[in-house]
Amino acid sequence: MDLLQQMWKGAKYFARRRGWLILPFFLIACTSAPAQQISKTHNGDTDTSQLITGVSEDTAPEPLPLTPELVYYILTAEIAGQRGELGIAIDLYQRAAELADSPGLASRAAQVATYSRDQELIYQSLERWAEVSPDDANVYMMRVPFLLMQRDFAGVVQTVNRALELAPEEAENYLNNLTGNLSELGDPDQALLMMRQLDSYQAGMNEARFAYARLATFFRQYHIAEPEIDALLKQDIPALQREELLILKAEVLQRTDRSAKAIKLIADAAKKPDASSDLRFIYGKLLGENGYSAEAQEVFEDLYQENPENPDTLFALGLLALEQQDGELAKVYFSDLLKMGDNGRQAAYFMGLAEELNENIDAALVWFASVPSQSPRFEAAQTRYITMLAERGEIDKARQHINYLRMDNPDQALQFYLFEAAFLRDNDRPQAAFDLYGEALEKYPGNFELLYSRALVAESLNRLSVVEEDLLSILERDPDNAQALNALGYTLTDRTDRHEEAYAYITRALELKPNDPYYLDSLGWVYYRMGDLNNAEKYLRQAIEIQDDIEFIVHLGEVLWQQGQREEARQMWDRARQMDADNKLLQDTLRRFRQ
Repeated sequence: MDLLQQMWKGAKYFARRRGWLILPFFLIACTSAPAQQISKTHNGDTDTSQLITGVSEDTAPEPLPLTPELVYYILTAEIAGQRGELGIAIDLYQRAAELADSPGLASRAAQVATYSRDQELIYQSLERWAEVSPDDANVYMMRVPFLLMQRDFAGVVQTVNRALELAPEEAENYLNNLTGNLSELGDPDQALLMMRQLDSYQAGMNEARFAYARLATFFRQYHIAEPEIDALLKQDIPALQREELLILKAEVLQRTDRSAKAIKLIADAAKKPDASSDLRFIYGKLLGENGYSAEAQEVFEDLYQENPENPDTLFALGLLALEQQDGELAKVYFSDLLKMGDNGRQAAYFMGLAEELNENIDAALVWFASVPSQSPRFEAAQTRYITMLAERGEIDKARQHINYLRMDNPDQALQFYLFEAAFLRDNDRPQAAFDLYGEALEKYPGNFELLYSRALVAESLNRLSVVEEDLLSILERDPDNAQALNALGYTLTDRTDRHEEAYAYITRALELKPNDPYYLDSLGWVYYRMGDLNNAEKYLRQAIEIQDDIEFIVHLGEVLWQQGQREEARQMWDRARQMDADNKLLQDTLRRFRQ
């Protein structure tokens, strides 16, 4: 159920309600009342035009001593923020915060300072906030990411304890923010240790134990998470918290290959009359991930009837329709999603798939071409668009499109060169691919990936001097590049009589990566070319045991034939025919032995 599995990876239901799934957090944005998020412009630059804003409608204005100097700093900071001049805005807010003993102003200055990533500046602004508002729990939570950057783990525990002491009613929010920051730490043992050291965890607070279980699940420490979840489920807890625990338990079961138990666990709860839509959505997700498409569709259709404007439900139903090869129905759901704004920027891609199912190729091409570059489906859409053009024989048009992509995305130009060259090779245009690699190497001289790829296509063009030159260029700078060592060794033994040199390259590659099946195949082949049939057979059989590759099998068939084991050789070649009767190496070998 590939399409559904792709959808589950990005569905927004994970972040609903209490945010039970840990999502990546920047180390600087973690208070319960965070500074306004800085958005990104269309080209990825930071957009600070809305960084400086007034207080919310729910917050009473704080009286300030509006001296001319203070008014100047605040207004100028406002203007600088609107213009995207972040450094000036930060500096002016810091000056304003020093002029007035204002908790609100100090808070704002600290929040804005976090965007600078300047640790000293952040520290100073937090100290000023704590000075004017020593009992504000948010000050302490703002310190957490700063302390993590300094790897002051004891300080993290101490400051979170203080925040929870000052604002116990914010325990759930603070603990959620803490686990988000700890998920970025990259050290599961240290992160979990800090959670266990919290006073709230040691006191058995449910919120702390739940946060600990979530963090353990994020770090794939399921043997830690599951007992915590089970213990919490035995307690008398509110229905919503119980649902969140069931969802987390189901995730653990799913990830530990106990899908049937996960489905049963959620099913019992999801079928209750008072089950939330979130829980039922998760139930549909589990059904879809595990191949129960009809059952999943029934769940999502019920949710759709209750709320036809839920984008996640529309998305799920559209994907199910695609899986069932119903392009027209898929178009209905994805069209509705587009009308709603398509915040996920994926609907156009799936509309393209739907039109392709309906054999409306021109329409499909239009949809694929319209997928925005910010979409997570952008690369897949471009690949499909180019492939469809190639299938219609419009190779030049496909290349023109790739060239446009390269110009529009200069930071990804190298990747587009590699993509276009691979596209040309796949469409039997090796000379064009070779020429394109040359063009790319003029712009990216010495790039290993370009050199290696050009060597491969040069071999198919019998440009063996280029093969050797490019691979040696890699090895001069990276003598332990096993891939280049093996490629050069195999080419020399297969296409020349320089078998001793080839043997040296291949054995070195195997020293670096023992038991690599491709390198074992190369070693078997060089032994064959040197006339050592017994060692050739030995290493080729080893390669096949590790990976059932058609070329390994064809090679072993040839060795067996030369050993006089012709019946087994034919069996090998028959086995290769079943895998790919049109394989070029197989066909060339059969012609040489008239089989």
